[in-house]
Amino acid sequence: MSKQGKPYERVVATVLEAFDQRASVTHGRWVIGPDGRREIDVLIEGTVDGVPVKGLVECKDFNPRRPVGIAYVDALDSKRHDLRADFTMLCSNAGFTADAVRKAKRLGIALAGVMKKGDARLRFSVIDEIYIRKVQLQRLSIRLMGPDPIHLANVPLYDILWNGMPVANWIHHRIILLLGFNPIVAGTFRVTHNLLEPQIFTWPGGEATVTNFDFAFTLVGGWFTQRVEIDSTAAIYDWIRRRVRMTPGDGQLVYRNVNFDGGTPVIHPPDMEFLRERFLEGETEMKLLILENLDRREPVPDLDAHVEPADLELFIEGLKDEIDNSSLGGSDNAPR
Repeated sequence: MSKQGKPYERVVATVLEAFDQRASVTHGRWVIGPDGRREIDVLIEGTVDGVPVKGLVECKDFNPRRPVGIAYVDALDSKRHDLRADFTMLCSNAGFTADAVRKAKRLGIALAGVMKKGDARLRFSVIDEIYIRKVQLQRLSIRLMGPDPIHLANVPLYDILWNGMPVANWIHHRIILLLGFNPIVAGTFRVTHNLLEPQIFTWPGGEATVTNFDFAFTLVGGWFTQRVEIDSTAAIYDWIRRRVRMTPGDGQLVYRNVNFDGGTPVIHPPDMEFLRERFLEGETEMKLLILENLDRREPVPDLDAHVEPADLELFIEGLKDEIDNSSLGGSDNAPR
């Protein structure tokens, strides 16, 4: 990115959302530190919730293109200590080395890339890894419980109805949501739902009063990685969390050169904690999920309104092995 064109101001504008309207922004300023004069690409000074805050933004634009290394993270860390900055950000569209990302993550230094689709001032595009899950549903079963024993040994799953609609359609919908909220690719899961009041479930030749039910499903699958180009009309890219922060207003987000059938098998993404981290306002990311034997079936009965709210929680606690690759992806590194 060219400092002369100042496209990095878009990074500054996003950072400034937290500041009051009287915050000052200075470009190319020299300041005095303990060891003499230090140059700052961008200095932001203002208050957040009434507390004085100072921020530093450093911008790197290497030609020929190469990722920013750990030495630049170390240098910025030294500068922020010398100048007593409250937050720091290192900006590069050419990416960062793995060592730089690890160090910046540990030190709390933000790593960002500017996105402005079609802007000639940005000589490099953001190119980074995305992770694709390919998941296959192998088994699905349901149990109904009520005041009296309920036997479903010979009843086909999709013949069990509530309010005239297949309960399995609702289960399919719930599994898709669970996959969206949890980075799982393999394992067997059982999910229990208690009803707010007893409901009548029916099937050909029978019916029962149900107070709670559960379903169990077994998945096999795998993680795959590939490098793609990520672009937007107006956004910044968080290289540590691999998320796009869109600027306010209408905008477009584009992922180019995505191969839905390809990718390199991996046991799991290296930064699993970010896959379960809640999103900040304006953030988005690519979560590509390819499903087999699991589709959205219609109509979906409105069982949510009759289930205890706590039982509709979508985040699965205590995940470990279930996030890892299984045999579906054909990975030599698969733990199963």
